[in-house]
This record gives sequence, C-alpha cells and structure tokens, in this order.
Amino acid sequence: MSKKNTRRLCADCHGEVAGFFDKKMVHEPVARGQCTACHNPHASKHKGLIGTGKEELCYSCHKKDVLLKGRVVHQPVAEGLCLECHASHSSNNRGLLRAGVERLCFECHKIEDIRGKKFVHPEVKKGRCTTCHNPHGSTLDGLIVKKGVCTSCHDAGTKRLKGVHYGLNMKGARCLSCHSPHSSDNRGIIKANVHRPFAEGKCSVCHRPGSKELVQADYNMCLKCHEASIKSFYKRYSHLMAGRTGNFCAECHTPHASDQRALLSGREDKTCWQCHQDTEGFAHSARYVHPELRKCLDCHISHGSNTRYMLVAGDNTCSMEGCHPSQGRFTHPVGEDAIDPRSKEPMNCSTCHNPMGSPEEFILRAGKVMELCIKCHQI
Repeated sequence: MSKKNTRRLCADCHGEVAGFFDKKMVHEPVARGQCTACHNPHASKHKGLIGTGKEELCYSCHKKDVLLKGRVVHQPVAEGLCLECHASHSSNNRGLLRAGVERLCFECHKIEDIRGKKFVHPEVKKGRCTTCHNPHGSTLDGLIVKKGVCTSCHDAGTKRLKGVHYGLNMKGARCLSCHSPHSSDNRGIIKANVHRPFAEGKCSVCHRPGSKELVQADYNMCLKCHEASIKSFYKRYSHLMAGRTGNFCAECHTPHASDQRALLSGREDKTCWQCHQDTEGFAHSARYVHPELRKCLDCHISHGSNTRYMLVAGDNTCSMEGCHPSQGRFTHPVGEDAIDPRSKEPMNCSTCHNPMGSPEEFILRAGKVMELCIKCHQI
C-alpha cells in the first residue's frame, strides 16, 4: 500500500484522526500520516477498510519470527487477534496496549484463579504479569520469559534464602516444584497439596542430610511408603513400560508440593502430553475437541488397567453418569449387538467419534452428512 502522508486528506472526513495524537503512544504509520499503509481508501472485504487480513497486515511490519520465539504461542496471537490487546492507532500505554497489562490479562485469565488465595506473589499483586510471561511466544511452557526466571529477583545464594531451605544453595533448583507462581493459601506460597515428608520437614526420608542428593535414585525409594501402588501397574495395559530406568514415579508426580490432585507435577494435560505428544497436537490443531479433553484422569486410569486405552469404565466410559448417560440408547446402537464390519469388533463411541479432536462437528471421524455412514453402510 501507499506510504504517502494522507493525514490531512483523511482528517477532512474522519474527525477522530486529531484525537489519535492526544495520547502518549502513537502507532508509527499514524504518526507519519500513512493511513493507506493499513487502510484501502476505496474498498475492502475487511472491516474498517483494512487492506488485508489483520494478522497478515501486522506481520508486514512486525516480524513474526521475532515476536514468536519458540514453540509456545499465546492463543490470541496464534489466532491473529492482535487487536484484542493492542490499539491500532494510539494509546496511553506502552506497546500501544488497549489498557494496562493487569487489566488486559484478567480479561481472559480469571483474577480469582491467579491471585485469589491468601498469599500472593508480589509481582502478581502489582499486576506485573510480563515480568515472568512473554505475551507473544516463548520456548518454555506457560510463556515463561526464560529459564531460571525466579532467580532474576530471588538470589539463590543469599543467607536468607538458604536459611529457609535447610542451608542449601538453591541455584538451579526447580522452584515451581514447591511454590505456586501466583498465589496460595499456604505461607511461602507453597502449593496446595503437600507430600507428607515435605510438610513435616523430614527431607532425609528422600535426601541425604544437608544435600539435594537422593537416598535412592529409582522408584524403590517411593515404594518404601507407597508399596501398594506398584500393584496398580500390574495390568494388561500399563504405564510401567519396559526399558525405563531411574524413578519413573517422578516423571508424573512431584515429591514436594502440587496444585494438582495426586501430587501431579503439572496440570493433567501437560503431564500426560510429556509422552502423548500426538494428543497435544490434536488439542492445538483440531477445530473441534472434547470439552473435557484436558482432564485426562476423568476418563483414563493413570497407572494400569485391563481395559483398552486404560479407560476408567471401558467402553462404558462415555456413558458414565454425569457425562453422556443416554448414549447408545437412542442413537446409533453400540455394543455386542452392533459389530463394525471393518474391524469385526463391537462398536463403541470412539468408532464414530475421535475423543481427542476432529475437523468435524461433534468430533466425528468423518463428515456427518454421508461420509461417516458410508464407511460401514456401502451404497
């Protein structure tokens, strides 16, 4: 588009142009009067006479590879919704933000989930979300700005920090294995659910005295207290996979504290996706996904099961009370009396639906008009 200064010409009709310059920050093309850098003065299929799609337009100046550093991309950015956070002409906020960082973030992220607990992280209390998070993209989960972000403010080697950590230098420690980054009802913003030895200060149950070194490096250390747990793996389908070394319990559980049930080391989906990356791909790319997709343990057993896919109620998992109790009773028949002609196996919900995600409505495995039906019913 043209880079000519058309400010005076456009302002003849658009009186709001004068108000753009009353604010502290003015978008560079606006400051230069280059209205047609973004707008088509004649016609456009886009709202506001934008010359191209908003995402394409923004990236014509703001380089995508610079903004999106890494595999983790903020959802509105991934969807090209730049104007959800940024003003297109001018603003009183840095970065042409429509409002302050705190207000913008809490438009999507519920404030009670972030700082609704008794003890709140100081930066969270001040609304400084971007101290720890990159609003566009990052190489780290949670859009964290860099590894070791905690020690940007908390010097790991100080006497005070050592004192509350039994004399240990916390350099290189995984702070979030104990602390919530936002808020907690526990002093020191310790996470909600605490491993009993940790809560009782009995570090020597797992660690050598005065050291981070473990008493035992494999899962047998966990079995000293959780002996019965190993039996839950002895099933036809199991997460106790051959070839694993070390303490496989620590791949899913934290030995210190967690905001998740069963002391999971992270959110259910994040924990499972460490191995099930194909499911993560579905979750991010599919047009339709199961609304409870991220609550893996609502449908799957975590250790072992005699049912395929480790479903909590086998083929009846979908029809459990509180989910889809009427399924299989009034729609397409399923079960022993309905055999899939392709596999010769009894049909179940996943014969037609992909619970992980699909480009089709109702997470169907093919188009609902005819394509799905003719997979079995040849015409």
